[in-house]
Amino acid sequence: MRAFLLLVALLILVAIGLVYFGVVTVRSQDNAVTLQTHDVEVGTTTQNVQVPVVRMENRQVAVPSVGVANEAAPVNSQ
Repeated sequence: MRAFLLLVALLILVAIGLVYFGVVTVRSQDNAVTLQTHDVEVGTTTQNVQVPVVRMENRQVAVPSVGVANEAAPVNSQ
């Protein structure tokens, strides 16, 4: 029963979305409701747009370093 109610709610949301985006037009005349559908075109076009670009470059910067003062016992020497 829950699945049926969920399906009905989903269909109602889809219908509201179609009317909102203008794919379906609902008209009421003389106590009659008519649905008018419109064609939807989906495709791609080529346009020039600005795209952010990440570049790698070498710079000399200060980085943290760790040193050991007592080097008597090497640990993890490879």
